[in-house]
Amino acid sequence: MPSSAADATPNVVLYNLRENAGETQQDVAEALNALGAKYGRPLAITANQVSRWERGITGATPFYRKLLAEHFGVSVAELGLTRPRVTSSPRAETADVFAIRSDTNEPEMPRRVVESQQQWRTTRRALNAHRVALAREAVRLYDAELRIGTTGLIAPPSWLPSAPLELAAFGVALDSAASEPDVTGTEDASAHTRPLASEERRYARYSQAIRDVDHPRLFENRLAWRLTGVDWDQADAALTFSTSTYFGMVDTAEAFAHEMAAQHLTGTAGGISPASWRGLTFRRHLGDPFDLHRRALVSSTDTLTIRLDADGATFVLHNRSAGNVAVAGGMLHIMPAGVFQPSSILPAAQAADFDLWRNIMREYSEEFLGNAEHGGDGNPADYAAEPLASFEAARTTGRIRVYCLGVALDALTLYGELLTVAVFEGETYDRLFVDMVDSNDEGVVVKTGKVQPTSALPFTRHVLDELAHGGRLAPAAAGCLELAWQHRHTILGRN
Repeated sequence: MPSSAADATPNVVLYNLRENAGETQQDVAEALNALGAKYGRPLAITANQVSRWERGITGATPFYRKLLAEHFGVSVAELGLTRPRVTSSPRAETADVFAIRSDTNEPEMPRRVVESQQQWRTTRRALNAHRVALAREAVRLYDAELRIGTTGLIAPPSWLPSAPLELAAFGVALDSAASEPDVTGTEDASAHTRPLASEERRYARYSQAIRDVDHPRLFENRLAWRLTGVDWDQADAALTFSTSTYFGMVDTAEAFAHEMAAQHLTGTAGGISPASWRGLTFRRHLGDPFDLHRRALVSSTDTLTIRLDADGATFVLHNRSAGNVAVAGGMLHIMPAGVFQPSSILPAAQAADFDLWRNIMREYSEEFLGNAEHGGDGNPADYAAEPLASFEAARTTGRIRVYCLGVALDALTLYGELLTVAVFEGETYDRLFVDMVDSNDEGVVVKTGKVQPTSALPFTRHVLDELAHGGRLAPAAAGCLELAWQHRHTILGRN
């Protein structure tokens, strides 16, 4: 195999087979895993592995070549993959190294590293399958007065205002004096949450392991704002922020979750042992989760979208794909939801985008209307252009009302959640979302429920209870729905 990506020769044949089939690398990986199960061989092939085959970075073992050929309906010879050959290896017995070598005599990954990464991947996939239940158990690690019901969220009482606050009623401010966080996820206390990268070392960061070992479809580092203070009595600066990165959050939050899954998931049936601090060395190392100077607490703006008509209120949910997103995959979530971050790394964007409503507007454009992500590393978002201009106009004229319900932490990940709710007049909702998509890059839009086959879910106690007992509602969604229901008369403008 080539010594680096620069030396690799892309496998154009394999790339064209996939492109002609109209499949993504994730589609191929999932198909191969399914074929492996058919042959009694449980596999955990990732999109990243398929990418490495296509780029010529690595070859494929004979069994993988057999599965690829079966999937694409071609012979093994037509795949264009390098045929590995088995050679004797004097190190195989003493160093426990796989004896399969490519034609260029580069050894395969050492067995101990393969097993470490396989175990890590298995734990992570079990984590993604049981996030809701794990969060509801993790909440028991904290004092009862910090728990927001049975939602899986925790918050000190001071983080939840006594009544919903319209976004215009408080301000956000930059904290120029914030110090660098003490806990970054690179500490020895978190080492057990990171797999081996080689025989000599573990991955330095959890985000690096996700990138290489179990890469979701959407996984990109971006500049993000880090929450440093919550004080609702400070109207001009109720929430203060410094700067950080999305991966800076992943390195701690996902490590906390991984640790919890490794310690508390039991057996193949997804059983969960009672919450205990035993083995949670990284979580214990953090200490007070509400100490905003200990770590980079990047937060998401989670917005419950309510359509208000004369005959009642309805809302939508988002079935987030575990294969597409790194956080909250496999859950039902409110929408839109997205990291509070600027639309570009350019200074002008950082100044223009430091606004909760603008962040929410961009998420509406992307999640509800299927538009490409605004900004990224390129030009900043243009708020004078559609559809952002229409969102702004509707809010200015009172046809959209947006409230903040408070700030909380997901007990499993200790990730920050900015809980908000937007109430749309029915006619305005229809006009703005006339081209609403059924699915987007992060998952499928859930518009109907089994309790009532309408175009959206009724905002009623019965529906909320049914969702809560369904076991798939993301903690942030459960918390936002519960708080919105408690304050429904204020939010809906009804006595």
